[in-house]
Amino acid sequence: MPTESTASPPSPRTWARWWNRTRYRLYAPVYDALAWPMACGRQRALRWLDPPPDARILLSGCGTGLDLAHLPPETQVTALDAVPAMVRRTKARAQTLGRAVDAHVGDAHALPFEDDSFDVVLLHLLLSVLPDPGAVLAEAARVLAPGGRISIYDKFLPPETPPSLLRRALNPAARVLVSDFNRRLWPMLAGTNLEVVAHRKAGLWGLYTATIARENTR
Repeated sequence: MPTESTASPPSPRTWARWWNRTRYRLYAPVYDALAWPMACGRQRALRWLDPPPDARILLSGCGTGLDLAHLPPETQVTALDAVPAMVRRTKARAQTLGRAVDAHVGDAHALPFEDDSFDVVLLHLLLSVLPDPGAVLAEAARVLAPGGRISIYDKFLPPETPPSLLRRALNPAARVLVSDFNRRLWPMLAGTNLEVVAHRKAGLWGLYTATIARENTR
């Protein structure tokens, strides 16, 4: 006698991705104001990166396009975000700045681009937010052209440093509302073929750092 089939319940990671899209759809109208304290660090990260004018740049998890104002106007920019409201704001910002941007909805965990498509990939305020940062880094490395670079601007726990009592106390709520305060960058990179070529404190008393990584060819 045939039995009734039942669908598997969504995995925790599926729920996490759904919640991430939901919360940032709600934040989209006020995101620029929320991200204002990180603006100086973002600008420093891009100044240190110094992308060449002819670079093909991917903004993976572009948000409202706050990186656009700090990129050379000649660069070819592609922007991607899982939240349509964020993509619309990126397009509007590009129009205000008078620059062309190919912005569309997509998943940073599974980029819809061919290998070796970009000279620069920006992962700004992304790896502490998305549920599978290792997959995001692997995809960024996959689409990176030989000699290309990845810019990572975010907040991470320093190596060999335990989280403070304050970070441990705040993190459960922060993970639900904003991002994970207690992630570490180096374990994420360990699962890729990327090597760090620069790492600096970028803002808010060293809470945020700017990192430049590239393919390890050795």
